[in-house]
Amino acid sequence: MATHLDDEEDLEKLKTWWKDNWVGLVAGLVIGFGAIGGWEGYKHWRDGRAEAASQMFEELKKNLEASKTEDADKIVATLKADFSHTPYAAAAALTAAQREVQAAKYDEASANLAWVVEHSSDDGLVQVARLRHARVLLAQGKPDDAMKALGDEAGSFSSLAEELRGDIQLAKGDRKAARSAYEKALAAAESGATNKTLLQQKLDDLAEVNPS
Repeated sequence: MATHLDDEEDLEKLKTWWKDNWVGLVAGLVIGFGAIGGWEGYKHWRDGRAEAASQMFEELKKNLEASKTEDADKIVATLKADFSHTPYAAAAALTAAQREVQAAKYDEASANLAWVVEHSSDDGLVQVARLRHARVLLAQGKPDDAMKALGDEAGSFSSLAEELRGDIQLAKGDRKAARSAYEKALAAAESGATNKTLLQQKLDDLAEVNPS
């Protein structure tokens, strides 16, 4: 189509094109503006839910500090049920699991940690939950379940994951595999990591094991 539509032919072409396409063009504009409005509405709704979840998490901490465990449990349940896609739900489940481990309620802690792994979209929280879940299962005398919960990918927690893998292998009686895992954990540990001394001690305890 010519830039200025100076002649009759181009004008007729424009009229014909408009006649054939105006419905789709207008519909596209309506959909486009609707999408913009829908996105703004969604952001407003999402931000509102995040704010509500944040306030509930603050209430959870206050209830825990006041030893109001029943009220705290209700908040955790609500966050998990109604705000599962916010980081506050995962943080609440981790907090609940920590309290349950301290009370030796391992089954409840295991359920909360498994929930975080399944529902959280935050890779860091998922990895923390995996590690804690595996530790809980190991404490329950379930090394095979602990190894399964630990998984293969640990991201930035590779040193802690390999150390725990060594603990699990040792609990299963496989000292060679335990030593191999501890060596990987030590190699992956960052300079100044708090677990390096303990790792070296664990390796020293298995010094008589030939890794080959």
